Amino acid sequence: MLDAVFRLDFRVFEAYSDEGMELREFAGPGEVPLSAQRLGSHLMLFAADSGPAPVIDRIELRPHLGAPASFRFSCRGWGLIQLLLEGLVKDGRLASCHTNHNTQKRAQKWADAYPKLGTPDDWDWAAVTRASGRLNRAIRSIAVDKVGSHPILPQAANAISRLHLAYEYGSMLRAEAPPDIAR
Repeated sequence: MLDAVFRLDFRVFEAYSDEGMELREFAGPGEVPLSAQRLGSHLMLFAADSGPAPVIDRIELRPHLGAPASFRFSCRGWGLIQLLLEGLVKDGRLASCHTNHNTQKRAQKWADAYPKLGTPDDWDWAAVTRASGRLNRAIRSIAVDKVGSHPILPQAANAISRLHLAYEYGSMLRAEAPPDIAR
């Protein structure tokens, strides 16, 4: 999936930096850490010519609550497209990945609460929607199966088969009980 993201000419940022570290922009799929790909990653995608550059915001943490550092950074912008990649999670569950982006109406509703992000009117919302649509079509094109309306990518299909996962309505894919156990 990351190959498709970079083929679509997005600028790709991590949504949040590690504590005490600068926020990273990735130039290609090989730069996204493998640990993030396996354990889950939240990326922010900026479509060319869709609006102003992303805002990199420093977040002050509270080390007295156990944080190892005093700050981290976030990548924000009204028209950025979120890509949440989830890996295997606890209890043998495979979480779903998804994309999302604001609408102009929602951004305008929240604009006063986030003045650092500027005005939503600076964004080309048609361009944001087109880029998001291209991303979702690219994801569907590499899918090998579906669960409901959700595409299943090859790596997820391998995990589903290897771990004997089944869809649990309203939840995610999780391990099935062995067939010899009475239900």
